[in-house]
Formats: sequence, structure tokens, C-alpha cells
Amino acid sequence: MKNTINNLALLNRATNMVLSGYDLTLSLQTSALIEVLQFKLMNGTAHFLYKKKDGSIREAWGTLLERVVNSTTNGYGVPRKYYNCQAYFDIELQVWRSFRYENLIAIL
Repeated sequence: MKNTINNLALLNRATNMVLSGYDLTLSLQTSALIEVLQFKLMNGTAHFLYKKKDGSIREAWGTLLERVVNSTTNGYGVPRKYYNCQAYFDIELQVWRSFRYENLIAIL
């Protein structure tokens, strides 16, 4: 069970966002928010908002609980984090989804 904030991952994520053209302050804030979201996803369910590719806002309920993840993952492919994306299991639709780190708006 994950229970600490990974500062190296936070700084690495913020650096990648800055290199992609985003503001440093906003990148650090978003990176910290992603760490909080990952903590909540790993330890239960999280309610959050993010911007979709088409510009609309999606309200999501997701999880990364081990018992759910193990029963729905086939294990083939490249992890989403290599594409600067956060993957989560959508509780409402029972499917895997992901969004780009910089599109996270809020954790409710």
C-alpha cells in the first residue's frame, strides 16, 4: 500500500510538463495534485475532475485498489506513466481510462 509522496516522481513529472511548455508554478501544483490523486486511488476510491481531449470536463470516480486492478488487467503493453498519463479503473463504467497529467483540474 502506498502511503508516502514520492518527491522524485513529483519533480520529474513537473520537469516534463515544463519542457512541454507549461508554467513552472502550475506544473508543480499539478504534480503535487497528481501525487495526492495517486495516493487516494491506491488506497480506495477517488472523486476527481479532468479535461478531456475534446475540451469537455469529465467527473470521474476511480480506483487502483489491488483486488480490482489484478482482476481486470491483462498485463500487456507499456505503462501509461511513460506517456505522461494517469490510468485509473472507472468504477461507474467498469473500464480502464486515462488522462494526461496536465489535464487534472481538481480532486473532490
